[in-house]
Formats: sequence, structure tokens, C-alpha cells
Amino acid sequence: MDFQILISTMNEDPTSFRDLNIPALVISQNAAGHRESGTDFQFFSFNERGLSKSRNRAIEHSTADIALIADDDVVFTDDLQSKIKAGFAKFPDADILTFKILTPSGQPYKNYANNAFKHDRSSIYKVSSVEMVVKVSKLKEAGLKFDERFGLGTSYPSGEEMIFLNDALNKGLNIYFIPEYIVSHPLESSGKILDDKYFRSKGALIRRLYGKSPQLWLGVAFMVKQLLKPNKSISVIHSVKESIKGFNSISNL
Repeated sequence: MDFQILISTMNEDPTSFRDLNIPALVISQNAAGHRESGTDFQFFSFNERGLSKSRNRAIEHSTADIALIADDDVVFTDDLQSKIKAGFAKFPDADILTFKILTPSGQPYKNYANNAFKHDRSSIYKVSSVEMVVKVSKLKEAGLKFDERFGLGTSYPSGEEMIFLNDALNKGLNIYFIPEYIVSHPLESSGKILDDKYFRSKGALIRRLYGKSPQLWLGVAFMVKQLLKPNKSISVIHSVKESIKGFNSISNL
């Protein structure tokens, strides 16, 4: 299977990525309008903003069989491709596989299961974009894209991975977890501010995922966990109000 890494970045030029020694397609959000295309390296720049837009551009331009969703700050393991190939051999019906991340110090990025499993609507909450490997043709056949209202650079700066995977399940795609490390990524800052915008974003995410369907209880359980986090900059009552405001701000369609 042809393999490619899909890298999203901002304000970069091709020179930063030419020496990866892995087939790569880079989407840079800048005003240069530069394009470069070779056998194992492609670079496209677009004068636009939004991480989900960048992901969609990458999927649109990819001609590989399988692709790893990536950012410009990840480091790839040496045996990356062999682990991915083994994952698809283990689950030949898989349309999307998710893997594990290491920190730069060699520690697990988060708590992971020890065994492979098939994802459901609750397990996708724990997935990061850079853990995902996709069959490109299956995404295109299903019309599956990242919701461009969500992700960095938008009014709702998180949750695009959950929406993407939930939409995949809605379209009947098969998603499996493989307990293998494939990338290293710096830990997120522990100083994330849980403010008005944070809770509005989470409310909008729940509306987008479940609307007012019977599965809404999954979103309610997720929101309760958010409300119980200790480092909120606003009161619990205010947090609930902002979450409801976000829930009512968009359509789930």
C-alpha cells in the first residue's frame, strides 16, 4: 500500500520538510501560493486559516492508499510504516486505525489500553488527530471530512477529532485501536484556561455530535467531566450557562 504523511503547518516553506525521508504531503496556511510536487514530497500553500480546513486540503490532494494525520511538531518512529502495515493486516476491514503517542522523554502521552479493540462512540473521545491513520479512498468514497467550524483557528477550537470519528461511525466505517507507538509529541501545556470560550466550545461540540438524539447522554457525561475539572476560571453555574449557550449556537447537521 502507498503510504503518505499529511502534515498541517502555518507560514512555512518547503525547505523545512524536504528531508523527512518519508513520503509526505504538506499543507501550509500562508499567502505564498507555493506548490511543489515530486515522487515522495508534495507541498501546497493556501491563504486561509483553520486546522480542519488544512486537514481537508491534505485529504483532498492525497493520492496515497493510507495516510497518517500529522502536525509539524511530531517526530515519527523509525518503524512507523511496518507498524501501520501490521495494523491493517490484523484488521483488514479497518478504514481508520488509531495508535499511541510518546512524549519526547519516552513516556506514554496518555493512558492507553494494552490490547487492540474496535472503537465505539465512547472510546473516540480519547483520540488525538496525530494518532489516526486513514484509508484515503474510503474517506473520499464516504464523503468524510473534518467539520471546518471546529479546531484551532475557529470559534470552536477543539473537538474536530471526535466529530470526524463520530461521523465515520455514522457512515459505517470501521475504526480500530492498535497498541503501538508511532509518533512522539510534546505534552500540551497544563495551563489551559477553562473559560467562557472553552465551555461554549464544548457545548457546541456536544450539539454537533449528538443533537438531541438518545445518544446525548454520552455528551452529558462528557460535559460533567469538564465541569468537575479544578482549574476553571469561571463558576460552575457560569460554566453550565456557557455550555448551554454553545449547545444552542449551532445545528448538528
